[in-house]
Amino acid sequence: MPDTGEPARDRDVAIDLVRFFCLALVVVGHCMMVSPVLHADGTVTTENTLGDQPWFVPVIWIFMVMPLFFVTGGTTGLQSWQRMKARGGTGFEFAQARLLRLVRPAAALLAVMFLGLWAALLLGVDHQVVQLMATGAGMPLWFLAAYLAAQLNIPLLARFHERARWLTVAVLAALVVAVDCFRGALPMLAYANLVFLWCAVQQLGFLMADGHLARLTRSGLVGLILAANLLLGLVTGLGLYSGNMLVNLNPPNLCLLLLGVSQAAVLQLFRPGLSWISAVRWVRAVVMVAGRRSMTVYLWHLP
Repeated sequence: MPDTGEPARDRDVAIDLVRFFCLALVVVGHCMMVSPVLHADGTVTTENTLGDQPWFVPVIWIFMVMPLFFVTGGTTGLQSWQRMKARGGTGFEFAQARLLRLVRPAAALLAVMFLGLWAALLLGVDHQVVQLMATGAGMPLWFLAAYLAAQLNIPLLARFHERARWLTVAVLAALVVAVDCFRGALPMLAYANLVFLWCAVQQLGFLMADGHLARLTRSGLVGLILAANLLLGLVTGLGLYSGNMLVNLNPPNLCLLLLGVSQAAVLQLFRPGLSWISAVRWVRAVVMVAGRRSMTVYLWHLP
């Protein structure tokens, strides 16, 4: 996702390659999913073109890469914080740098959106059309808010990680489950998982950054992938959660955490091959250039 602004020599290009792939997948998916429809009575609505296809539900299990964003964000975020801390930086300075880097391009988008929508209303564009334009253009911002919340908590979560890495993951996972259990009675409580769940997934990136996932054997990683997907199949098969990962995305629930565990293990399993690919000069150059513009592309691909 967003460029961290760090020197190229300090970056893990294999992780950046994965983020570039995920970004491209999200942009293409969003562009294919949102389709405006003009009805006979003159009203305009949007339809999820891909979501209406019979093959969408099983395919989205594979291509729902949002958890992978947070895994890779956790890996690079922890490494960035450790380097800043080693240079004498503080948690406040880290949060300030992250905040400015993520919020500035979003502020530019919001300014252009406001002026554009205001001009559209002055020119007599139907209010319903303007509303649809605003909804579509603002869609990427929910992710930015969740990603920013997780990134700003990296210094605090890194401290917990150093003291009790597995307990930290377990506590966050327990909070995710607790929110899921009570969301029926308190629907608004479900949005607490925008913090708990994505921070839990981000912690998986911490485990990758400090080498704990690398200590697992290939058979151990495969076992972790199978276990996560079997549990995911169990909770969806029993009807506890929807089998549609897009439904499980907003607000997020346990399914996204299980998907994150599986994707983190898959990434670790193929990381040596990805490192080899990312060592190719032209691949490295493309990833570096794309990385500097990733936030811009993400924010502006729907408007």
